[in-house]
Amino acid sequence: MQAQIIIPKWAKYIISDFTDYERNARKIDAKKINKLKFSLPDDVYFTYGFFDEHKKLRFDPNNPLKADTPNYPQLSVIIGPEYEEDKYYNPTAKAEGRVIRHKISSEYMQENRRIIIYTPENYEDFDLATIYVHDGVAYYRIAKLANMLEQILQENKIRPAHLVFVEPKNRLKEYGFNDNYQNFITKELIPFIDKELNTTSERITLGASLGGLVSATLAIKNPELFTTVISQSGAFLGSPSQKKFHNVTDSWLLEEIKKTDDIPRWYTSVGTIEWLTDINIEISKILSKKAKEHDFVQINIGHNWVNWRNNLAKALEFALRDGI
Repeated sequence: MQAQIIIPKWAKYIISDFTDYERNARKIDAKKINKLKFSLPDDVYFTYGFFDEHKKLRFDPNNPLKADTPNYPQLSVIIGPEYEEDKYYNPTAKAEGRVIRHKISSEYMQENRRIIIYTPENYEDFDLATIYVHDGVAYYRIAKLANMLEQILQENKIRPAHLVFVEPKNRLKEYGFNDNYQNFITKELIPFIDKELNTTSERITLGASLGGLVSATLAIKNPELFTTVISQSGAFLGSPSQKKFHNVTDSWLLEEIKKTDDIPRWYTSVGTIEWLTDINIEISKILSKKAKEHDFVQINIGHNWVNWRNNLAKALEFALRDGI
């Protein structure tokens, strides 16, 4: 499809999926360029917006469509004629299972950490797999993961599992090769959960962006603990010595996967208009040969919750289908 954006007279920069949002904002001069024309896939969900002279992000006044992106609430969107939301994008089932909130004192983090535990309705007394969810509050509130789990369970497409929603305080610091955070998960949180809940040895680690990186790091370093990785738009760039995840080419995770034989089951999804597309494709090619099982999904969306919500049900079906 052909797309056109009219440049508002007050606009100083345009940000979009193409620019990694504000990280590589494109300067524009409405006196010299009054419109942008470009081609997009027919099933695209393309988000963009403008910075004014005060560096305030504003909608496109010529486009009535607002993007469903909580992290960037002032973005507009171009939706292709063949774009379709996943049927579970807005799950209709109620999350009426058991919800437990805990505050865990962590020696590694030197503070208390809050978690939310969800167990599906009628499965409170069963031994279940456990999914450790990074960026837990976002997955709980924005993605409605508990509701989605219940709905797919009702359709008998997956097995039940406990959901452990883990919220960071500084996700950039904690998710980017932080030994203390990883030790908190493996040496404090997992033993706590195994003591508090009826669990099995099946553990799944799930996250988006940097949450995908820490999920992958935990599983690669601790193959005896995790059976499945779900990485959505994994921020697989950077290294422990260079904790930079944009505008770099090195990838510690890529090199680790190349030399590691014990790689768990892995579900990878990424948008086609992300700065992380290429590294996810490269890693997925290796995972397809080395992981115990691997599924890779791409959709024509950028780095946002629309992308991740559209892929989340497929990830659950991969991780929790019968026979695993």
